[in-house]
Amino acid sequence: LPMAEMRKARMSGEEVADSSYEEIAVDSIVQLQTATLYQVGDQQFVFKGLKKHAKMMRIPSGKRNVGATVLTVKVSDGEQSKLVELEGGQSNIPDHVVFKFAGLTYEMEYGAMKIDLPFGIRCNDFRLDKYPGSMMASSFESDLTIIDDEKNFKKDYLLFMNHVIDYRGYRFFQSSYDEDEGGTHLSVNHDWWGTNITYLGYLIMTIAMILSLFSQIGRTKELMAKLKKSRIKREQLMSVFVGFLLMTSFANAQDTTDLHAGHNHNQASEKPVFRIMSEEHSQEVASLLVQDFQGRISPIHSLCDQLLRKVYRKDEFEGKNAVQTIFSMHMYPNHWTKEKIIYVSSKSNLRKKLGMEGSHISYADLVNEKGEFKLLADYQKSHQRLEKNRNEYDKRLIKLVERFQVLESIFSWRYMKIVPARGDATKTWYVPLNMELVKKDSLASGYALRYFTSLNEACERGSYGKATDDLNALKNYQKEISGDIIPSESKIEQEINYNKMHIFSNTFKAYSFLGLLMLIVFFFRIFVKPTDKTKKVFSIITKIMLGLAIIFFLYEGYGIYLRALISGHTPWSNGYEAVIFISWILVLFGLIFSRKNAVVLAGALILASLMIFVTELELMDPEITQLPPVLKSYWLKIHVAVITGSYAPLGLSFILGFLNLVLYIVRTKKKSAVINLNINELTWISEITMTIGLFMLTIGTFLGGVWANESWGRYWGWDPKETWALVAVLVYAVILHFRFIPFLKSKFLFNVVSVWGFASILFTFFGVNFYLTGLHSYAQGEGLTRIPDWVFMIFGSFILFTLIAIIRNRFYKATAKKELLNNE
Repeated sequence: LPMAEMRKARMSGEEVADSSYEEIAVDSIVQLQTATLYQVGDQQFVFKGLKKHAKMMRIPSGKRNVGATVLTVKVSDGEQSKLVELEGGQSNIPDHVVFKFAGLTYEMEYGAMKIDLPFGIRCNDFRLDKYPGSMMASSFESDLTIIDDEKNFKKDYLLFMNHVIDYRGYRFFQSSYDEDEGGTHLSVNHDWWGTNITYLGYLIMTIAMILSLFSQIGRTKELMAKLKKSRIKREQLMSVFVGFLLMTSFANAQDTTDLHAGHNHNQASEKPVFRIMSEEHSQEVASLLVQDFQGRISPIHSLCDQLLRKVYRKDEFEGKNAVQTIFSMHMYPNHWTKEKIIYVSSKSNLRKKLGMEGSHISYADLVNEKGEFKLLADYQKSHQRLEKNRNEYDKRLIKLVERFQVLESIFSWRYMKIVPARGDATKTWYVPLNMELVKKDSLASGYALRYFTSLNEACERGSYGKATDDLNALKNYQKEISGDIIPSESKIEQEINYNKMHIFSNTFKAYSFLGLLMLIVFFFRIFVKPTDKTKKVFSIITKIMLGLAIIFFLYEGYGIYLRALISGHTPWSNGYEAVIFISWILVLFGLIFSRKNAVVLAGALILASLMIFVTELELMDPEITQLPPVLKSYWLKIHVAVITGSYAPLGLSFILGFLNLVLYIVRTKKKSAVINLNINELTWISEITMTIGLFMLTIGTFLGGVWANESWGRYWGWDPKETWALVAVLVYAVILHFRFIPFLKSKFLFNVVSVWGFASILFTFFGVNFYLTGLHSYAQGEGLTRIPDWVFMIFGSFILFTLIAIIRNRFYKATAKKELLNNE
């Protein structure tokens, strides 16, 4: 055995006698013995015996793009055969296999065809930059040299993501890198004519789509003319501003009631003494900086807000803000283990199993005498089940354990990474008293410890002068050590204000109330004819209604603007931001087309409020995140803005189709004239917005192809998002061409398919992002396998709603036809 050093020991059952060890000389040949423990360096093994008729072979892993790709081929001449394994596959350099069979010599390869370049390219260096204090890649780049002896050319280049190298018709793209970060992977493209012809085709089609919207003989112009001639009066709908204020006040009162109702523990019970900082001092602490696990540095106000919302589901606890509460949890964990602060969902029998009365439970009530989580056995079973096999109890229990673990991490100070280390190359921040921090910078922890000591004294005495001084010393130390990576004071202040304002939550309340009120008045106008006296009131209410909608629209836009300033990039890089952006564009289209019919704005506000409501659920994380390297491109501003913006007019078409189906259901002979006029107007507007949405979706897909070609050298890779974007384009293209088919050109059918066609958009966005994995997944690659039950309930409700509309429409037509025959 050619080993540098080997030891062996005879084994007796499970025990090994140390005295029986013996050394085996290097390069010596010895008999391999059974029931013997062999040790080579730190590795140990036991030879148990020979397996007759056994062989080593490759087996499928069942996973894609993991490990080597091997193709096994069978070579046969009719009498004898031979199996040959070829390793290679896509994006791999194939092994060249040479073998002899039946008197002939064969050469085989599996993988991409090798093409020799007319010049050489050398990699001088590869660099992977990570976000400070994290393993998340910020960018990666290669120093390359192109050597062309034929042209007597030699030049150094810098290649990085979204920045290509062009030479002699070849394009080189920074694709990826080796796992050990020691080498680079490049993609190569040689298609100058094809690229430019394709781009020209995209440009011509884009210009044609835009011009068709303004053409004097186009469909859009025709529909606008019909709207202009419509006999319906376009008064804006009624709104009561005082009602909105009362609704907001009621919602806030409910929040306060729920806050105190959730905390119903026995106040008389004895608890460890604890202290909490004053609200005034918490305002000063809010701007202290902290580094998260992705390397982002933000004011600690954001961290405290996120942690309290995660555990308690609110941003205040018994009148104390998030900074006061979370800092107190760090400093006095013994007290907070007995506070009922962990939220438990009511959507299963979890509360009953835990013997709870309210909606929250304490950390102490979740652990047994051994300090273990009470439902640990249930949790292990739930966690081991596949996602598709988990019931409601399993899912809620897993969420509860997540909150439990977050609280444990708070008690152990895992999130309190507030201390930078002098001379740390990775620019990692540490929690106070971290041993690695002490080794690198023995004085660093002192700034944090002095502050927490003085804070404890300040909470007891009520005087915060020294605590403020120590806090400022800690802040100054952060600036001194990490001044090149921390955000500016203005950005820190903006982020704190953004957290406090709850812009999107307030926008949801405003949109939902105003949209529902406008919808109620719309139907009131149809079924109750206003008198001459109320027309002046309607005129005033019209201006108030439109003014409020514009104010709320600008308010949401300000929130998007703030998020862009804080993150440092366009705010549509993840699912949360994309939905917020779509809702904002949706209201914009509602305002534009409300001049044609006021109910368009009502529908836009309602759908926008529902979209924002989705972001308030646990499906999407509102945390501001770092950009991966591929998204650091101006194409993010162009492609994503256009393609996600297209969902807004298509969503408006959906809600208008839905409102029309409602009108079909409530249509009667007495009110048929005014209802038919509304149906016509809403259908025409729906077709216009659908056309605009389809054009935007198509142009966005073009731009996505250009971005992909500029980043990776290919237009289309059949990524799930790309595929479903194409499906959505085809769905809406078919719907808009129904009017050319005689038996499919009815307004009723158009409204039905405008409702159901939006399902393709919903799956393109939510289905791909959260149930499929790919380059465009917002769920960080965690594909879900089970569709929630409420999705099927909504799907069934829409089927029932559509059937009722079909029945009512047929009944109305049959009645009208019968009446016409009787009149004749």
